Amino acid sequence: MDSSGNIILSDRGSLRKVTQAGVVTTLTPQGSWDGVAIDPSGDIYGSGYVQGIAGSPPTFEASLQEFSASGTYQQLFANWESSSSNFSVGTGGLAMDSKGALFLADVANNRIVKFSVGSNTWAVFSGSGTSGNQDGAGTAATFTLYALPDLAIDSNDNLYVRSLGTVRKIAPDGTVTTITSQLQTGGPIAVDKSGNIYTSGIQAINRIAGDGSVVSYPFTNTTDFITSMVTDSSGNLYVGTRGIGAQIFKITFPND
Repeated sequence: MDSSGNIILSDRGSLRKVTQAGVVTTLTPQGSWDGVAIDPSGDIYGSGYVQGIAGSPPTFEASLQEFSASGTYQQLFANWESSSSNFSVGTGGLAMDSKGALFLADVANNRIVKFSVGSNTWAVFSGSGTSGNQDGAGTAATFTLYALPDLAIDSNDNLYVRSLGTVRKIAPDGTVTTITSQLQTGGPIAVDKSGNIYTSGIQAINRIAGDGSVVSYPFTNTTDFITSMVTDSSGNLYVGTRGIGAQIFKITFPND
């Protein structure tokens, strides 16, 4: 969500904007947008890959993408990782901290990668690359990111990682702790201004407090998969679904 309350989303690879009035426009059909993050200036960044050199099998090359507030599209960090067998390279949830650093839940390698756009550098921020759910500092921790992983970040630059059945917290110093391992699935994650964490369940929305306690709210408005979540400055939650009848829902919770 941008500073004006517009929802920015990926729709079959195209980048689209939805206003608070529900008006939808396509920003660009270029690129292969997966995770999306927005900076305070309105520049939009996305994770994804491009199919590189054709062959048997083809090579998939990861890159970040930028669609600037002035309407210019460009690729960043071209071919920062590649594979001839894993088309998930470069995909995963994306989040930006208050200093402008981008973080990617690197599906292909079970790690969290940090990108510094200004210096055009990247490094592993957390995760050894081995599948697991071990807490620890930096690369001593492990993640299992193959099942619809996502990222969210709070006002204190704590990063939240949603993976199969779990929500993990990464402090700015790289220390990883598990908040809950009680979830049924992977999927999207969001955090509001009060620090409440939201995840999707099976026809449910989970609200997770700072102490890890989980309250599930029935969500039977659709049978489609919930694929995205974001909160606004007032604490409202927006939920996007995938399918023939894809929709965006606005949800206001009690006591907000």
